[in-house]
Amino acid sequence: MTTPQPAPETPAWITWPIRAVALIVVFPFRLLWELAVLVQRFVLVPVVRALGWLLRTFLLAPLLWLLRQFLQWVLLPIWHALRWTAAALVTGVAWVLRMMLRYLLRPIAMAIMWVLVPVGRVLYRWVLSPVGRGLVWLLTAFYDWVLSPIGHALVWAFRMSGVAIEWTVRASYRWIIRPLGIGIAVAAVAFYRWVLRPLGLGFAWTVVAFYRWVLRPIGLAVTWASRMIYRYLLRPIGLAAAFAWRYTFGALFHGLAVTGRWMRDEIFRPAGNVVRTALGLRR
Repeated sequence: MTTPQPAPETPAWITWPIRAVALIVVFPFRLLWELAVLVQRFVLVPVVRALGWLLRTFLLAPLLWLLRQFLQWVLLPIWHALRWTAAALVTGVAWVLRMMLRYLLRPIAMAIMWVLVPVGRVLYRWVLSPVGRGLVWLLTAFYDWVLSPIGHALVWAFRMSGVAIEWTVRASYRWIIRPLGIGIAVAAVAFYRWVLRPLGLGFAWTVVAFYRWVLRPIGLAVTWASRMIYRYLLRPIGLAAAFAWRYTFGALFHGLAVTGRWMRDEIFRPAGNVVRTALGLRR
């Protein structure tokens, strides 16, 4: 019996790159997957269950209890009161209608049936019917011999006037309005192309050139001159004036103020106290 030949081994230059790729690519994803499974099993599921228990215990259950109490002690009494009021109102209205039907409407209907109906029949047969037939004959004759001829004449006149107006409008459009509109459009296009557009371009160019070559240089010159005047004339003059004021009149005024305060505190006030004491005026 022949022994089976062992399978040829894979060359190392193939297996080692495959193992390296598996270690670098597959192994981290596998670790992340296992970590996600552990986090889901031991962190997310307990946290979700705890949150569900907290929501059910401290939010849903109190809300359901409050809703049940509100339905039981507020809405149901209001519903019963409204139902009782509606039932009483419907009963009262039905009783009033029944009394009106029995003691008011039924007698009126009986009176109409036994008195007014025969009278109405007599009036209809001997008065209203002949008068109505006469009016119908008069209206029919008036329509046949007056209104119908006048209507046909008016229709013919309106039709002729419509034809005349249509012909006038078509002729006016073809020979007056259309040529006039074309002329106005051509004149407007030519006026825009040869007058307004050159004037607009010239005005825009003039404005841009005036700004670029006149206003902007003048503005820059005025800005530079103002800056130079402030930096080399006004600011030194102001600093010199402040320095002169501080060390001349300012120092003089400060010395006078200090001297006045000293004379008030050291001479005039003690002298005034002595005089008041001597005169017996000291409080």
